[in-house]
Amino acid sequence: MFDWDESNTDHIAQHDVEPWEAEEAATDRGRVPFTAHSGRTGFIGRTDDGRVLVVVLGRKARLWRVVTAREATRGEKRAYRRYNR
Repeated sequence: MFDWDESNTDHIAQHDVEPWEAEEAATDRGRVPFTAHSGRTGFIGRTDDGRVLVVVLGRKARLWRVVTAREATRGEKRAYRRYNR
């Protein structure tokens, strides 16, 4: 489950990402986990439409809170493809 409010939905909208896309990428079975520089959990994941996103999450009680989400760079997309060979 994810925690959404105006703050995080507005933030990811600045990166042209919809909440449902961030959720799909974060729960992608082939997602690539990483630790963000903030120490938070991050994933490179693919949406059902094939878009590859970087999603950084924080915990709020039992919910995941999307801190940020953006389009993956070329190198991040390459890492996703390599991880899922």
